[in-house]
Amino acid sequence: MLFADVVVPAEWASETLVHAEFSGAGAGTAPLTWAQQVMWRSIARFGSNHVFLNLRRTVPVSAGAGADTAAVARAVGALVGRHASLRTRIRVVDGGPCQETAAAGVVPLLVCAGAGDGAPAARHAAGRLGDVAFDHAAEWPLRVALVTVDGRVRQVVVVFSHTTVDAHAAEVVLRDLRLILLRGGLPTPPGPQSVDVARLQHGADQRRSGRAVAYWLRQFQRLPRQPLASAGPGLDPPLRRGVLVSSAVDTAARLIAARHRVSVSAVLLAGVQALAAGGSGRTMCGLFPMAHNRFRTEYANAVANLGQIGFCVVDLAGRPDFSELLSRVWAASLDGLRHAYYDPSALRHAFEELGVEYDSAFRSHYYFNDVRLPVGGVDPVPETTRGELRAATARSTFSWTAGLNHAAWHLLTHVVDEPTGVGITLTVDTRHVALDTVEPFLRELEELLVKAAFAEVPWPWAPAGAAPTVAAGPVAPDAEGVEEVAYAQFQGVRNGTAPLTWGQRAMWRTVEEFDSPAAYRVLCLPRTLAVPARADVAVPRALRAVGALVARHESLRTRFRCRDGELHQEAAATGRLPVLVHAVSRPSNDPDGRSAAAALTARLREPRFDHAAEWPLRVALVTVDDRVRQVVVVFSHSTVDLHAAETVLRDLRVLLLRKSLHAPPGPQSLDLAERERGVALRRSERAVAYWVRQFSGLPASLSDPVGPGSASRYRRGSLVSAAVHHAAQLVAARYRISSSNALLAATAAVLTADSGRDACGIVVMANNRFQPGHDLAVGTLNQIGLCRLDLADRPGFAELLPRARRAALDAYRHAYYDPAAWERTFTDLGHDHRTFLAPYCYLNDTRRMHDVGPDTPGPDEAALRAMVARSAFRWLAEPDRFPWRCRLQVIDAPGAVELVVTADTRYLPPERAERFLRGVEALLVEAAFHDVPWPWVPPPGHDPAG
Repeated sequence: MLFADVVVPAEWASETLVHAEFSGAGAGTAPLTWAQQVMWRSIARFGSNHVFLNLRRTVPVSAGAGADTAAVARAVGALVGRHASLRTRIRVVDGGPCQETAAAGVVPLLVCAGAGDGAPAARHAAGRLGDVAFDHAAEWPLRVALVTVDGRVRQVVVVFSHTTVDAHAAEVVLRDLRLILLRGGLPTPPGPQSVDVARLQHGADQRRSGRAVAYWLRQFQRLPRQPLASAGPGLDPPLRRGVLVSSAVDTAARLIAARHRVSVSAVLLAGVQALAAGGSGRTMCGLFPMAHNRFRTEYANAVANLGQIGFCVVDLAGRPDFSELLSRVWAASLDGLRHAYYDPSALRHAFEELGVEYDSAFRSHYYFNDVRLPVGGVDPVPETTRGELRAATARSTFSWTAGLNHAAWHLLTHVVDEPTGVGITLTVDTRHVALDTVEPFLRELEELLVKAAFAEVPWPWAPAGAAPTVAAGPVAPDAEGVEEVAYAQFQGVRNGTAPLTWGQRAMWRTVEEFDSPAAYRVLCLPRTLAVPARADVAVPRALRAVGALVARHESLRTRFRCRDGELHQEAAATGRLPVLVHAVSRPSNDPDGRSAAAALTARLREPRFDHAAEWPLRVALVTVDDRVRQVVVVFSHSTVDLHAAETVLRDLRVLLLRKSLHAPPGPQSLDLAERERGVALRRSERAVAYWVRQFSGLPASLSDPVGPGSASRYRRGSLVSAAVHHAAQLVAARYRISSSNALLAATAAVLTADSGRDACGIVVMANNRFQPGHDLAVGTLNQIGLCRLDLADRPGFAELLPRARRAALDAYRHAYYDPAAWERTFTDLGHDHRTFLAPYCYLNDTRRMHDVGPDTPGPDEAALRAMVARSAFRWLAEPDRFPWRCRLQVIDAPGAVELVVTADTRYLPPERAERFLRGVEALLVEAAFHDVPWPWVPPPGHDPAG
């Protein structure tokens, strides 16, 4: 039998595949179901939001089952043959969508190798399959991957398209798959399929739809017409989502549900209603819960998308206590769910006939969707005490997740299962709801339910003394109970808004144009502050110090907002910073907490900063025997630079030890932005003119490709060298320059020694602390400068060094400028401002060590040369993208310097990249004790190690 419908996603072309052949009854076409119509309209208007539309599921297969890929492929084929919905696609016919079921075909199965029980590989496969939108006209509505371990299938990953099945149907399908894998088949007939449901809905169920539409119109007339208040222009994207994961909410909701004989969903819905409407002054509120529409017996096992939105009105008259509110919500929601089965086009038409703008009619009300999976049987009543339930709230975690561009409501709540409780996601439209209310809302919901689990809660339901402004980062405590999240309260001087500083704009543009994990890593500045045991700093004292630090430095309580398409920074006067507190469980293994601090640094720096929602620093405290021994701080480079980070850490050290600081802080980001809009503009003009002069006729160091490049186009190599460290210091002392100037000269010399060029251009990073008052500024001031070294007369290295010093000073003096003006100028000259500097080497010296004095003795020549043999070169993780053809980073290392080269291998092949670093080392070692004439490289065969 020929199978013509083998649809293989393009990205699987080179993967291992097996094929599951299927055949089944029910072939034909039908209109879309009512739920499909709503989803299809949303896709047509806003595009595919496959983050929600793709349902990811995994079925473990026991090792004892001994299932090979052929057997599992047959099981998948039988499953698809059984359920016509799984072989149904959506195609446009005569200008409108319809669903079409195939009688036979083939489903491609991706085969992935795993280890252990295959679970990690299954998670990876689910991400791969689920992160791509379905082609509903060409693909089957499911993608399947088989994870094998030692030749046996241990996990079956299935990603469903939500256009064809809902969450309940997905569970029905997975149950059938398990039974087919165990028994080889199923004797019972399947439930109704998508085309069956569609035919009913477009026939006999139209009367039921008519009753539901009439109910919606009656309920809508009860609602007052109240426009939404504005909270400002909103963020980009405008809908932001915060997540609270809480075992306390799960336990409390189940206790309340058992006591009042209602569902757990009704308890959560009532809690959301209480918090959302309690402060609004409304007596009538609209709730829009999602209904699964499985009340009808024949739909219990239907494999289709039946989910539709229900609607009910809750009357808050008489200021009911929470128990009474729960009773009203329970009754109203049942009414709403009974009338959630309707033809969406008929509903839209009915509202439009009344002159109601349907797409915006419900925005001022509340959407609720409990997507937790049923566990079956009777849910046992939890056994807990009031104290245990209260203690569980300390383990709850809050975090931000990806935002959205569109929604029909201004406030949406989703409830999902989590391993440690339930996850409640609150989505708010920031044009109408302040972002800073999201975490307090969820924390107050938790507090309300915890109180209501053991006591009556009178109106207004919200707990007293709730925290004001809150923002949190990804600082979730571990699952072993040795961590908790505490908060550092701060009270600053002012709220304020300003454009980004020039340094912030330059930094942001870099990340925006080179959107990759490597690009985002430059936005993180991790630091660790050791606290001596004799300081006797307990956690409350450390939290007060952190709060005082954030209050002192306005930049640390500044976030980004989009205003009229432009980014601005906005400082908050008050709030609280989440602080992760980690207790070292075995002090004998980590007496000063250094190991724990290193692990926390890696955890806190990994997630990207959400600059609209988070404060620009993440903090963790490491305690040993109940005393703080390490403070981990990860700064966002968008708000502070290296110099500012050191200033902040110095202040934190003083606040921890002395509890106060009397000297006023330096300028903050808002102050710098104000200066840059005024008196600094003339300096910017001079700096841009300098750039134009220096760049004119400047030859590129890496202008032409020298080969096809390696398999990984960009490579990073590291040379850790004590010889470079000491040689640079010796050269600096000998010629009375800085070690940075010595490294600059050596870089230029090695790059151009065999080129014959008359000049060398090197891009450097300037900290811009030369300006009056900038030495203590806490902000992002660093920008790139351009060094031009004249080489026409072929100077010796001794002459090149003072030239490098002058060129560096010139570059630093002219590295403070408006990046927008800089971009416009070079664009007007015919250059692409994003790429025209790529052929020049970018040198970034990030060391924090100070140069030694000229009278400080260093190693003798023999000792220095002996160090060369101990230098260690290695290759590092490779970036996916990189804007420069050659970047050299100079980094502190214990007793040494680490030189890290990042190379575009089409211009600087890997072997030349290593020789480049070795050449810088060899030249500095030679120059530490001898004059080095042009071409500045030791003679052939000369070993710098002697």
